Amino acid sequence: MLTLGISGSFNTDGDPWIRGLPRGHFHDAAAALVRDGRTLFAAEEERFTRSKHTHAFPISAIRAALQQTGVRLSDVDEVAFFFEESYLDDRLARYQLADPLLPHTTARQRLVQLLDSEVESDRIHFIRHHRAHAASAFRDSGFKEATVLVMDASGETESLSVFSAEGGELTLRKSNPPTASLGQLYFLGTRFLGFRVFDEYKVMGVAPYGDPQRFRSLMRGLYTLRPDGDYELDVSRFDDSLLEAGLSPRRSGDPLAPAHCSLAAALQEALETIAVHVAEAAIAETGARNLCLTGGVALNCTLNGRLARSGVFSDVFVHPAPHDGGAAQGAALARSLNEKPSGRLRRVDFGTHIGSDADIGELLEAWGDHLHGQRVDDIGVAAAEAISEGKVIGWAQGRAEFGPRALGQRSILADARPVENRHRINEMIKNRESFRPFAPAVLAERAHEFFELAGVEPTFMSFALPVRPAFRELLGAVTHVDGSARLQSVRRADSPLFWHLIAEVGERTGVPVVLNTSFNNDAEPIVNSAADAVRCFLTTSLDRLAIGSYLVTRSSGAFDLGGLVLALVPPAGLRMQMAPSGDARWEIYERAHPDDRRRVASISLEAAAAVSESRGIRPLRECVSAIDGQRLGRELMELWRRRLIDLRPH
Repeated sequence: MLTLGISGSFNTDGDPWIRGLPRGHFHDAAAALVRDGRTLFAAEEERFTRSKHTHAFPISAIRAALQQTGVRLSDVDEVAFFFEESYLDDRLARYQLADPLLPHTTARQRLVQLLDSEVESDRIHFIRHHRAHAASAFRDSGFKEATVLVMDASGETESLSVFSAEGGELTLRKSNPPTASLGQLYFLGTRFLGFRVFDEYKVMGVAPYGDPQRFRSLMRGLYTLRPDGDYELDVSRFDDSLLEAGLSPRRSGDPLAPAHCSLAAALQEALETIAVHVAEAAIAETGARNLCLTGGVALNCTLNGRLARSGVFSDVFVHPAPHDGGAAQGAALARSLNEKPSGRLRRVDFGTHIGSDADIGELLEAWGDHLHGQRVDDIGVAAAEAISEGKVIGWAQGRAEFGPRALGQRSILADARPVENRHRINEMIKNRESFRPFAPAVLAERAHEFFELAGVEPTFMSFALPVRPAFRELLGAVTHVDGSARLQSVRRADSPLFWHLIAEVGERTGVPVVLNTSFNNDAEPIVNSAADAVRCFLTTSLDRLAIGSYLVTRSSGAFDLGGLVLALVPPAGLRMQMAPSGDARWEIYERAHPDDRRRVASISLEAAAAVSESRGIRPLRECVSAIDGQRLGRELMELWRRRLIDLRPH
């Protein structure tokens, strides 16, 4: 049976059908194609539209799935959507009440429309949200029986669910309502600390810099642990409790004070305390000592490491895509739980391929005025030599990973030893906060030498585990302030080329570990295509690009914009606005969120003219004069870095 799993909203990238739908609703849209319980393709829509965490219906991901696998939509036996039908119909009715212009339709009817009527209505199945999460985690764990813990902001009527799993059966044992949501608790803390939606990982990163004792009693006043894994928590009290205690919310961009770090530490401690309480009671109830973790809260690798090190569980498996993108795969797998298991999942290169060397060569030739690509006999050796010489490289190989982690298919790599590499990548490439750590990738057979593994397989960067004290100073670029690291162990059988690169680094440095972070800058999702990789290379301070069999460097001399054509990135639009002074100003904005000031950029009249004149057709030298080295050139380069415009060879 061939099943297409889908997550996302009913909006499309070019049509905000439900106007004003918040970015966090139905986020991380994705598509997955599953045949008889085996995943053939899975990718988030953001990889194609280049809009982080997009909730747009995954039209591009679906097309890529069909192209990659060589099937047609009409060949699909079933479509599985990641929420229950009655819940979706109720939400649509509420949206229709708020917006009389929204057409009256049901979820099933809307899905048929979005799939161009190529899938009959009776072939569409709706999967309860937490069941979709649980199905992906259990199916990919390789366990014959397990306890599955799902934790996120909210499903239909629950925010935490405990399942017992055996064979092809998932049995719901317990659930907690959204009012007691651990995901929402952590988000409210994230917001109070001045971060935005999807920034929870920043709070996790800053927590080790604080002292949880400072706000421990305040956090403990928000929840009560009860027998048998129950707990009481009312997230609606969070803001009032902190404000009544005299705390002031941090403004975005303000320095992080010790109090902010300690609040993050207390918040992380509260999350761990409640989750461990629930998980330990859950295995006592189900009798299955193997634990599967999924849902957005399972992205908290510090919590996962705490559970792994507790010694309570026989084994812990964290799904590599526990967010709502993974629920697309889970919805499809939920329709085939009775299929014969294929063992534990150890690789997630389910996305699109970077392309053949011939295709990559053509792309590099088109960029010949700006890049030099040398085809090498062994790209692993060439990349390892560059890393060992202190270079930071972009690495794009094979099929893209599914999920939020770069696992050696679309990665930025560097020597894991010099602490300066962490600062350099944070400041010059990622443009991100200095407190955020980077992950190490290590040969699996030698991981135990450098890290305390706690009896788990850290294949997907899902666990923060201790770096052995003797190596913490040596591995300065990847060891966090608390002595932990978000570890990826790499097996030769699973990732032969990436394993080869790490082994070659080990031959040269004596340490078979590399710093591994996602191949992107702060303005975009992880790169997907070869064109994405080249664009990211040209707009960051990366030293080398290893793509296919090519090792790429920049051409010497100034970067000449004149021969490039300019176009708006597809989700963006150009508009003229009147300032309060009465003066006209030009803006680039995201069509899906036209009133979100964080997603709008004011531009000069000259830049607006360049956009209007070039239109992705005419080279810039024919549209404007005096670009290079001038204010307009710097402005266009910054807009390109922010992915509001695209530049490409004429």
